[in-house]
Amino acid sequence: MKIISDQKLIRLIKVAPVLVVGIFIVLLSTVIIYNNHTKANSDIASLRNNFMDLQKAVAKSQVTQVFQDIQFEKSKIESTLKDNIKQRVSEAYAITESIYQQHKDKTEAEVTRLITDSLRSISFNGGRGYFFIYKTNGLNVMHPLLPHMEGTSKWDLQDIRGRYIVREMGQRVKENNESFYRWWFVKPQDKTQEFEKIGFGKYFAPYDWFIGTGEYIADVENDIKEKLLRRIDNIRYSENGYVFVIDYQGNYLSHFKKSLVGTNNIDGRGANGFPFVRKIIQTAQQGGDYVKYIGSIMPTTGKPAKKISYVTGIPDWNWAIGTGVYINEIENYLTERAITIQAQNKDELQKILLLSFLATLILIFVLIYISRNISSRFEKFHQHIVSNIDELEHTKNQLHYVAHHDALTQLPNRLLLEERIAQGIELSKRNNLQLALMFVDLDDFKKINDLYGHSVGDELLQAVSHEFESVLELGDSITRFGGDEFIFCFPELQDLRAAELKVEQIQKIFSTPFSIAGKVIHSSCSIGVTMFPDDGEDPEKLISKSDIVLYKSKASQKGGFLFFNRDINKQVRKDLQLETALRLALINDEISVVYQPQINIQSGKLHGVEALVRWNNEHLGQVSPVDFIGIAEDTGLIHEIGMFVLNKSLSDISDFNKNRKHAIDLSVNLSPKQLSAPEFIDKLVASANNHTLRHQQITLEITENLLIEDLAYVSPLLQKIRDLGFNLSLDDFGTGYSSLSYLSNLPINEIKIDRTFVDKLLTSNESDNLVRAIIAIGGSYQLTMIAEGVETAEQLAQLSSYHCHIAQGYYFDRPLSLHELSRKYTSTAID
Repeated sequence: MKIISDQKLIRLIKVAPVLVVGIFIVLLSTVIIYNNHTKANSDIASLRNNFMDLQKAVAKSQVTQVFQDIQFEKSKIESTLKDNIKQRVSEAYAITESIYQQHKDKTEAEVTRLITDSLRSISFNGGRGYFFIYKTNGLNVMHPLLPHMEGTSKWDLQDIRGRYIVREMGQRVKENNESFYRWWFVKPQDKTQEFEKIGFGKYFAPYDWFIGTGEYIADVENDIKEKLLRRIDNIRYSENGYVFVIDYQGNYLSHFKKSLVGTNNIDGRGANGFPFVRKIIQTAQQGGDYVKYIGSIMPTTGKPAKKISYVTGIPDWNWAIGTGVYINEIENYLTERAITIQAQNKDELQKILLLSFLATLILIFVLIYISRNISSRFEKFHQHIVSNIDELEHTKNQLHYVAHHDALTQLPNRLLLEERIAQGIELSKRNNLQLALMFVDLDDFKKINDLYGHSVGDELLQAVSHEFESVLELGDSITRFGGDEFIFCFPELQDLRAAELKVEQIQKIFSTPFSIAGKVIHSSCSIGVTMFPDDGEDPEKLISKSDIVLYKSKASQKGGFLFFNRDINKQVRKDLQLETALRLALINDEISVVYQPQINIQSGKLHGVEALVRWNNEHLGQVSPVDFIGIAEDTGLIHEIGMFVLNKSLSDISDFNKNRKHAIDLSVNLSPKQLSAPEFIDKLVASANNHTLRHQQITLEITENLLIEDLAYVSPLLQKIRDLGFNLSLDDFGTGYSSLSYLSNLPINEIKIDRTFVDKLLTSNESDNLVRAIIAIGGSYQLTMIAEGVETAEQLAQLSSYHCHIAQGYYFDRPLSLHELSRKYTSTAID
């Protein structure tokens, strides 16, 4: 029966491939034809969309260019006016000076008549401009338009805003030798309305005169409008492209069809009755967009045609500017391109089908040959497969072991972890006993790797694993969780004391050093413990909680252990709540920066500020930095928050310094995690260069913990920062290791005395002596000394007697917002 089945299988092998290939080719050809047709339609649709978008983009680009030209010309209105009138007055002054020099021998009245006769008839700016002469006491000497004013005093002449025109202009010109001045005045042709006018005067000392002229801003603006409209009239692109301008009342100001210019077409409608002029104006007033309508004329045909225009507005001039594309042009182009695409796709389809047919014939012949060859060898393979089943089974068992055990220590890996814990929980539950899960982490294992090499680190892990197995009893288990982390599972414990005894057994392993590769290595471990059923009833929760208390144990003191409890659970929940809210703090604009003033003790003036971060959450309220900075460091959010504080403070203090005669310095606290970021220094330099503060005005404050953790790594980074010109301050000096080697070997140029010593300065001889010693040491290294936490005048006096340079604290000010800082300190530093 088996032989018959094999013969059928052989026949199937010979015939089936050919049948399958044939069916496949038929299906493939069907798919190719369908895809070809679909692709042609898709290409045409894509072409239509892309070409339409392109034409619309061209129209928008043209309008944007015109808009930018208008804005540029608008921005020059006042400067153009000023340059013009200043030049004219300089010419009048030159004429006056020349006449005066030539006729010094004559009386003032005679010279005055010569000068006024020369200047009175001069006009400019299309006849609008003229010169006037006043004495600085207000007496009018010459006024071509109002000659009856000559010889009268206009000392009390005021405009509608109460400005004394002649009096104030004369004072400014005399004080500065020349000056611009603004006032409001009626136009000669319109006595009913006053317009803003800019004047320029130049002081003529021999007769205590000022010679001047003025020009209405509105007149110059109208000149620029006319110039722009002439320029827009000449804009042409492609065959039918032009730019039109309509004011918000419907008057054509510029158009390809010249007969429309100057006419009002507010109620103009297209052939379909659509009120396109009102629509264009409405769209321009709303900020700009595309409008589809029937245009009044297509340049190449001279007839109305469907059109899509992009329009935008110039609000303060009440202009709507626009240009567009004609749909007929687009449709003609797309029809030609669609015919071409269809022809190309048809040629491609014929080629593909021909190649598919040839490939099918070749493939069928190859398959017939291969199927015959396969059938002849089938029996041999069959026998070979049967003979290797036992070997495969053995290999499977080996692979299963390798997959579930650590290659280095041969301990079970995390794939078996939850299974072992679940078994232990079930056993403990059945016997009404407890289970302890212990998360163990070797302390400073990375330093051992860095110091002795990874091979020594691997041997240490093997030795520790061997010792760990010695504490196991029947039913206990150990797993290598990863790296230098291990998890013990101790089921069927009577009580908490039994778990503590297990902890002591594990820690005892590290009481004697390990001998690895001829080196004596001292090590320790930190342990986090969770208990079933008190801390959880499933493996994942027990692992998670033991990991949490392990982390807290290491943070508290390496080499210790910690059991999970309600207080830790409460703190974890709080930390999680803070972390969740902190991730959205920057997005929700909850993070802010305040500035605590730093005062020069000798001068009493503001020397600089320290930037301090603040977080105010809608639900949590004001969160202390003590509570969230550690979380930010653990989660990596410190990089975003740190850069925000740096950028914000640089921007704020740069703005603050603009209003001061003497710029102040800025101090910013630096987290160890920030300094270790690969691109931190590049980002620091880029941020500083984007603001006006010099590098020498920026101080980065670091703590002693940063130096203690990895001095070899940190030292070159700090030197690079100092080489770039930034200052470095050692914060909270005296609270840590406080090695004097920091001061001689590291590029520190400032020391901050911790507030705890300043607080006890007057009540503790020990603190007083320590502060005096720190200042003396700083002085010997020529370092700037800053005392923080100064709250009384007596503390300040004592620090001053010790020659401390800078002080900060509530005696001067609490941390202030930028507004409060500017209000209080801007005026104090201008002297």
